[in-house]
Amino acid sequence: MPEFNPLLFKDPKEGYRLLTGAVVPRPIALVSTLSATGARNLAPFSFFNVVCYNPMILAFFPLRFKQGEELKDTVTNIKETGEFVISVVTEAMAPAVNACSGKYPHGIDEFEVSGLTPVPSRIVRPFRVKESPVQFECRLHKMIAFGDGEGGCDAVFGEVVQVGVDESVMDGSRIDIGKLNPVARLAGAQWSTIGKIFELERP
Repeated sequence: MPEFNPLLFKDPKEGYRLLTGAVVPRPIALVSTLSATGARNLAPFSFFNVVCYNPMILAFFPLRFKQGEELKDTVTNIKETGEFVISVVTEAMAPAVNACSGKYPHGIDEFEVSGLTPVPSRIVRPFRVKESPVQFECRLHKMIAFGDGEGGCDAVFGEVVQVGVDESVMDGSRIDIGKLNPVARLAGAQWSTIGKIFELERP
């Protein structure tokens, strides 16, 4: 079995390709923000997960791919306003969400690029995505920078202040994963659906 020392990679992107091929599937956070002047931004992030449930904290990790010290619009907006919305991505939404992932010039409105529908949130200012059946309105809890160059990230931890769930994906008090039909990211241009589901009781 080959072994890899991260310190010896000739190009950090070798590590990126290894990580994104092995740490799979990765859920997708579709993050909506507003700039201080009210410009909309919508971007997907597949380095995303739950942190804890009391308080309810979600985290996503925007990688630094832009040149120099420039931050992603999502990170800049959250620094300015302290608010964002995370929408769950379904299979039906995947093509539009993929359209949001382009490296567009500063200030481009990805709602317009993708055709996804902005709807007012209940508590925070950034818009929810109408097409998403589960939406988490968040306020910034903490932001932590890892690394100071390309390949580092600005880890965003948000406290959920409001949850919107479409009744069509509910089964009583639980979300029915089959009805939700989420998608996940794999490596390169690969995405996946939920696939085979099996159960194991904890010992």
